[in-house]
Amino acid sequence: MASASASHATRLCVLACRQAPRLQSTLPHPRLQQLQRGSVPAARRAFTVTTSKWDDAKQPPKPEGEGSAQKVNEATEQKVQEAAEAVQSADASSDPATSTPFATAAPESGNIELFGEQVMDATAKEHGYATWDAFVEGESEKGPELPARQREFDKDFMAIVEPRPDRKSFWFEQDDPEPDTREFDEFDEDDMTVMAHAKLQEVQEMRHYQRLAIWELPLLSKLAKPFEPPTSKQPLRWRYTTYMGDNHPAEKKVVVQFAPDDLGLTKVQTDKVKKLCGVRYNPETEVVRMSCESYQNQAQNKHFLAEQIDKIIAEAKNGKDTFEDIPLDTRHHKSTSTKARFPKEWLMTEQRQKTLEEERKRFFQIEAQREETHQVVDGKIAIENHLMGKLRQDQAREQSFAPVRAAAPLRRSLGPKDRANRT
Repeated sequence: MASASASHATRLCVLACRQAPRLQSTLPHPRLQQLQRGSVPAARRAFTVTTSKWDDAKQPPKPEGEGSAQKVNEATEQKVQEAAEAVQSADASSDPATSTPFATAAPESGNIELFGEQVMDATAKEHGYATWDAFVEGESEKGPELPARQREFDKDFMAIVEPRPDRKSFWFEQDDPEPDTREFDEFDEDDMTVMAHAKLQEVQEMRHYQRLAIWELPLLSKLAKPFEPPTSKQPLRWRYTTYMGDNHPAEKKVVVQFAPDDLGLTKVQTDKVKKLCGVRYNPETEVVRMSCESYQNQAQNKHFLAEQIDKIIAEAKNGKDTFEDIPLDTRHHKSTSTKARFPKEWLMTEQRQKTLEEERKRFFQIEAQREETHQVVDGKIAIENHLMGKLRQDQAREQSFAPVRAAAPLRRSLGPKDRANRT
């Protein structure tokens, strides 16, 4: 009942929304005679929300007596003519292809019901339904369409959802948050355990690095650069902290060290620098150590330290107050050197030192003999010998195949006819 009523209501909506057909001007048309007996079509008007009401003009009196049928026919004929003229004027001012909902022309025969059924059947077929009733039922059950993002999310979510656990499985547990009830084949004792595989992988990794240390590390000596000590124009030593592959809050810290005697100042100015640095000066090593981690980046902290050092040097060069009357305070420094408390028997003596030197000389002689007899493996020489041996093998193989290739004639590829004759 629900589907039938919905289909009937949809039919009425389609018939009410479509454009009125063009009526012929002559009354003897059979469709116009049918309209005389039924309802009279009205001209198409714009959509409005105002309440419809009767015309203010005086309504025709109700017919009474035997001549009432003739009066009704005459009034209906007049109304049909007025409606036909209104429809013709409306059609002349508008394009029927754009005014109708489905961009189709009005039926030539004037059969409104047949035209409405054709439109509804075409609409149902466009949406993949055989009949209009099936289209109404399917759309009512389908409900409003979801947004495109929601549909894509549902599709991706259903693609990654794990299969439902098998409640009949032996491994199923009700309280397990991640149940894995998949059944696997039985272990045939033809493979190692997981721990054995992990151990094997560890051994392979260690052997890989051992091979690198033996064969490739000696080749890096070609890229070695001699050490160049800092010049007198580079008295500052900067230290940074870097954690490879990780972001650590300690990376922003920057430390600078310098010796006041290396700044190129006078004796009075150097003493003033030491006094200005205060607890940052180490009297044992005679080095000033300063650090900063107040800013977020290393460059900002380094810039701050450089500015502080410039201010200290500028203040030391200021001759208004040399701080000569103030002694250098070293109470902050505590000596870390401790006396060795070893037994006297363990101390190095002249006899013990001579014995160690003789043992070292003997060891160096043995190593030199091993190098002369090629008992010590050299990575560079081993690589060169291996490459040369492989090159000799390739050359010997080419020489052995040369007479065979020269004596063997060139074979022509067999075509379809040759294969047929051969078979």
